[in-house]
Amino acid sequence: MTVELQPAYILHTRPYRDTSMLVDFFTPAFGRVTAVARGVRSRKAPKRNLLNPFTRLLVSFQGKTDLKLLTHFEAEGAHFTLSAKHLFSGFYLNELLVRLLPELDAHPDIYELYEYSLQSLHAQYDLEPVLRHFEFRLLNELGYGIHFEVDAKTGQELVGDCYYCLDSALGFYVAEADVPVNYQFSGQHLLAIAAQDFSQTDVKQTAKRISRILLKPLLGAKPLMSRELFS
Repeated sequence: MTVELQPAYILHTRPYRDTSMLVDFFTPAFGRVTAVARGVRSRKAPKRNLLNPFTRLLVSFQGKTDLKLLTHFEAEGAHFTLSAKHLFSGFYLNELLVRLLPELDAHPDIYELYEYSLQSLHAQYDLEPVLRHFEFRLLNELGYGIHFEVDAKTGQELVGDCYYCLDSALGFYVAEADVPVNYQFSGQHLLAIAAQDFSQTDVKQTAKRISRILLKPLLGAKPLMSRELFS
């Protein structure tokens, strides 16, 4: 397989042998790709600084195996400068994609979502809505999304003054009277999340709690390195 000048963002890099690197990059047509970038750690490599996150590139690669060879890369123009918690959040988005996306599985909608999220982080929008929007959309695109407006057991619309439990495989259902409070979710909060209304702090907290519950089975026991940056 030979691919020429495909738009891409770098998700992760790590040293490989003496002067090379393994590069995970994300493309709209081929999804996540892992490739060897030969010689880029050498002092004579002129474009090493391009292989950093949050810069849109054009890449060419080839190979028959899962591990491709990066044959060419150049900047396409877009570069998103992130700082402080917005930078950590960018690393978090990258880590989610590396951990959750299969290699060579195209997800053009997720690519578009990722680029939109980088634009929002670059503009220093409120972090919580940006991250939750990305997480819930990503889960939907991968087939693990849930409905925030409908009872998973009855099919009826959620009610603001009721409380619900969450089954990560099915969705929300009315909480029985004996369910501990810390396992319940306010219907009002769930409807606000469905409407993408994160103006209230407690709604943000509920959305973050739900996203972690839904992501945990997919991420497994290995902790996310990017989350440690926030602490």
